[in-house]
Parts: sequence; structure tokens; C-alpha cells
Amino acid sequence: MKKLLTVFMSGLLLIMVVGCGSGETSGEGSGSSDSQDTENISQNISFWVYEPESLDGRNMLTELIGEFEEISGNTVEIEFIPKDDFNTKLNGSIAVGENPDVSYLDQPLLPGFVEDGVLLNLEEFAVGENGIDKSEYYEGALGTATVNEELYGLPLNQTTVALYYNKDLIPNPPATFEEWKQISEEVYEPNKIAAFEGLGGGGWGAWLLPSIIHSAGGSMVNDNESAATFASSEAIDGVELVQDILEFSDMSVRESNNGFGNGIVATKISGPWEINGLKTNFPELNFGVALIPHAEGQSSFSNIGGENLVVYEDTEVPEGAWELIKFLSNDENSIKMADVTGNFPVRVAAAKDPRFAEDEYLSVFLKQMETAVPRPRLSEWLKINDEIIGATLDDIFYSGDDVKDSLESAQEQANSLIKQ
Repeated sequence: MKKLLTVFMSGLLLIMVVGCGSGETSGEGSGSSDSQDTENISQNISFWVYEPESLDGRNMLTELIGEFEEISGNTVEIEFIPKDDFNTKLNGSIAVGENPDVSYLDQPLLPGFVEDGVLLNLEEFAVGENGIDKSEYYEGALGTATVNEELYGLPLNQTTVALYYNKDLIPNPPATFEEWKQISEEVYEPNKIAAFEGLGGGGWGAWLLPSIIHSAGGSMVNDNESAATFASSEAIDGVELVQDILEFSDMSVRESNNGFGNGIVATKISGPWEINGLKTNFPELNFGVALIPHAEGQSSFSNIGGENLVVYEDTEVPEGAWELIKFLSNDENSIKMADVTGNFPVRVAAAKDPRFAEDEYLSVFLKQMETAVPRPRLSEWLKINDEIIGATLDDIFYSGDDVKDSLESAQEQANSLIKQ
């Protein structure tokens, strides 16, 4: 009887083990030995985005996410957050480990997030069999998501700045610094017409400054981004050029309300977001857009702005997250995301769409985008931009401090911060 009982219990145990194993493989649990491909199991991806400015933009993004879900079999929980509240909520969520799998991220924040170990390194995804062709993206745009030559996101959108000019005051825009200076002197009328609106001070002026320094043949940092270089002789020449032009730009005129729109400021540096406002509010204004002037023997350069799509290090669905950001930044959807966000596509082919390439104004910004330079990929750069360079520009353009001495002092401060 004991032997029979032992055999019976052994058989019962075997049935229970097999039964439990069969239950696991018939569901969605991991560890299945069936032919089911675990990569095809639906993944749930949380995605945080800026609240679009229009209902059409919100609907367009929602439709795009629906298309992705249908194609991939994954589900996406999308959360719309007002842009002004986005960074605060994101940082708070990261601090308590409740961040999303994927989100928008303002370009200059990416290096700091990388340094803190918050973002997933996507280089292995990008170069794998399910990767991307990096040459299909604008170099500057892709550069905003790259740290130490490795990819930590994909560019979502991009924008840049160029030279606005009043065609009635300046029939032909200046191509070089010398032409810009000469035209400024010719167009200037004391207390009536200002040649140039100026760069402004603070963080905004510092963001515009690379368009001048790079067009002068200089740079903001060295090639490996280990040191600031914005006090080079070329950079000093560029800033002195701006200072010279401002001599033909009385402050009372250039800082008057809507000076350019009212036709009393001849040139300004700004982005494509100005176009509709100028057309609507100043219908009599005859204006054009041209590339940033450059030093003799140099090329026109500009800066770059926008947002990236990033994946977080602690995500449990890295493959699905990669598929989502790749989907949103492909040729077709890059155009749609530009519509959602109000900026330009990040793909070279997408930017050839007639709505951009054949527009009198937008086509110039696209041309400028070809040489748009990403901000240095340094976690300290936001502080350097706002507190060091911005304050220095205030000293130069508003207090009349010496350009060379001011830039060299600022560069020294920046390098002290970088080396900490």
C-alpha cells in the first residue's frame, strides 16, 4: 500500500507541475517555451507631451498615436501637460521614480539628464537591424540628442533664427559683416531709423550669440566640448561688429514697441515664429528674410532650438519605446509633428515638403538650418548661457564694457564651471 501510495502521489505531483506550466504558457506571462515571440507581446508605453496650442494639434497627435498602436500592437498612455508646467512635473516624477517611459525634452536639458543617468542610451538601438539612417536627419538636429557621440534620443522638432530686413529701407540684404555695417551706416537716421534691433541681453541674447560667433569663424566651445572658446579673436571680431552696428541704432528707437513692425528698425535676428504676426499686425510692412551675414571668407551659421524625444533608463519597455520615437520622427510623421509643435521637421527629406520649401520666408530658415549649430552638450551650459554669457552681453551692449576683456573674463568663468 505504501508503494502504491508513493506511485500515486508522484503521478499526481507530475500532473500538477505540467498543469501549472501549461497555464503560464497559455497566457501572457514570460518564460514561455511556445513559439510565441515575446517581442510581439503588447507593451504599454507611457508618453508625456506638451499640450498642443490648438485642438487640431491635439487631435493630430492623438491620431498619430492611434496609428502607432494599430501598427505595433502596443498601447500608449499619452499625458498632455502644459508646457510651462512640464519640466517641474517631470523633475518631480523622476525624483520619486514615477517618470514616463518616453517624453518630450527641451534640447538643452538633455546633457544634464544624461550625466544624472536618467536617460537610456539608444545607440545600440540606432545602429541595430531595427535602427535608423542618421544621415536622413539634419546634422544639427541629431546633434542635440547626442552626447559623447552616442544617441540619447531622437529630435522631435527644430527651429533656428535668420536675418529679418525691411525691404523699403534695405532693398538687398547684406551677405557679409562689412556689407551689414555699411548698410547700417547708410540707413541710420538719428532718433528716427535704427539699423539693428540688437541681440538683447540675458539668456535670450546668449542663445542668439552663436549665430554671430560661428558666422565670424569662431565657436562657443572646442571640438570635444571640453572648454569654452567664445573669446577667440574671431568671436571678438563678431561681437565688435554687433557693437559697431549698434552705434547706428539709437536705443530709444530700437527698443521702442514693435520697432521693426512699425518700419523704424532696418534689421533684426529672430525665428520663423515672427512671420504670421508681422503679416497680420503690420500688413503694410515690406519685409524679407535672409541668411545671417558672415565674415569675409566664412559661411553663414545659426543656432538651433526645439525638443527631443527621449526614453528613460528605468523603462521596462525599451523596444516599444524605441519604436514609438522612431515612428514619430520618420519622414511622414516628422511633418505632422512639425504641425503639432509649430516648428520644422527634423528630417532632410521631410523639410522638402512644399509648405516649407516653396514658402518665401520658411525656405530661408530651412537653408539656414543646414548650418544650424547645436548648443554645447554640457550639463553646465544652461547656467553658462544664462548667468555668464547673458550677463556679459548686458555689460557690453548696455554698459559699454570692452568686448575683449568682457568675453575673456566670461570665458574664464565658464571654463572654471566646466572643469568642476
